[in-house]
Amino acid sequence: MTYTTEEFVRRAVVGILRKDKYRGRVVCLTCLVTMTLESLHSGWRKSEIARAVDKVYAAPGIPMESRASFLCAHCRKTMPCLGAPYL
Repeated sequence: MTYTTEEFVRRAVVGILRKDKYRGRVVCLTCLVTMTLESLHSGWRKSEIARAVDKVYAAPGIPMESRASFLCAHCRKTMPCLGAPYL
């Protein structure tokens, strides 16, 4: 079975949002790209991850939701964010 970059990134983002530190909060796309790169192996390019995070933001699906402008739980800037309030 072949997986797309978006599927790997979606799993990594859900894993990040399930951590105690970010549970019930939202994290901006910039921080999610950085954290996803850290959680995946070193063979991924930042541009690939950024494109996939944008796709996840456009169609988050359950258990995630996207917010157009919110305070990021990581960097404390108001930016487009993803969160997992259902976890």
